[in-house]
Amino acid sequence: MNRFDCVFFDSGGTLYGVFDGKDAPTPEQVAEGRFTRVANALQAFGAEAGPDLEMVLRELEAAAKQSRRVDHTYVRLMTGLIERLKLPLGNEVATCLADAYAGPRFRPWVFPGTHEMLHDLCEAGVYLGVIANTAWPGFCMDRAFAGVGLLPYFRMRVYSGDEGIEKPDPAFFRLAERNSGQAGKRILYVGDSLAYDVDGAKAVGWSAALRRSKETSSQGRADFEFDHSKELAAFVLDR
Repeated sequence: MNRFDCVFFDSGGTLYGVFDGKDAPTPEQVAEGRFTRVANALQAFGAEAGPDLEMVLRELEAAAKQSRRVDHTYVRLMTGLIERLKLPLGNEVATCLADAYAGPRFRPWVFPGTHEMLHDLCEAGVYLGVIANTAWPGFCMDRAFAGVGLLPYFRMRVYSGDEGIEKPDPAFFRLAERNSGQAGKRILYVGDSLAYDVDGAKAVGWSAALRRSKETSSQGRADFEFDHSKELAAFVLDR
């Protein structure tokens, strides 16, 4: 019998986390290309950003970081860019620019064994979902998950920028319960942060598992700790 009915996952550091640059660009390299991607996207829509694009975008990024708005997403950032550059473009284009700004995630970034682990959990009837703090709009996150072959496993995803709340706020975890219909079920949350993931999940009565990618130990705060995805599958499926 499965130990849990439902498992929710964090994203970065939990599902993604192999960034050696051998088989794919690193996240830093992808981030460096954001200015070129946005400029190319603007050009495709018949707009020339000009030489101020990088400077303006860096200023908007710094302002967003300082404001710490929970509902900040890349769509808001691109809307601000269009306004600052006085371009005759609307929200339709801002959403496309947001996707270009976000860029890709690559399959080699996914922790080894993750696809197999998710497949085994789904085959065993475990409900799977994602709860992530991110400025990526949900459609960008879903596209990235689809690109690396993870999206089909996740029946429900909630993202902080879209919802205007974030971990470790209990309301964020409760929202996932309601949206998934899993309230009252045996729920495990899997993440890499003690404060946001482990403590946040435990505060609403869920079990919590720590992937030791950032923290070396949960110091007894998590119900389970693991280094490889196959260990998590064995724990959830009680094997």
